[in-house]
Amino acid sequence: MPADRPSAPARTPFVLLVVLLLGSGLLSLLLLNAAVNQGAFELEELEKQAEELTDEEQALQQELDSFSAPDALAERAREMGLVPGGNPAFILPDGTVRGVPEPAPAAPGGPGGEGAP
Repeated sequence: MPADRPSAPARTPFVLLVVLLLGSGLLSLLLLNAAVNQGAFELEELEKQAEELTDEEQALQQELDSFSAPDALAERAREMGLVPGGNPAFILPDGTVRGVPEPAPAAPGGPGGEGAP
């Protein structure tokens, strides 16, 4: 049995190396899995935040559309005392006037839309 003795000490470093490699491989796999899971949680949170921001953007766009609708603009203009203009007159590059210039009609209720005419 003297032949078995020299091979036993030679196997020990190899076995330790294999165990060390397997252990470090499993540990690195565990760390990689944890990092992937963390990234998945962050991705889910960011997708939820993007959905909320999209909803907010749509609500703000609807509000903007309601303010810029023609009837809303006309109502706000009346509240500020503005009146609709008549037919426009144009000054051409040669200095001639096309159309008949006329002053705008007075606002109902006098200047600023308030009080008696």
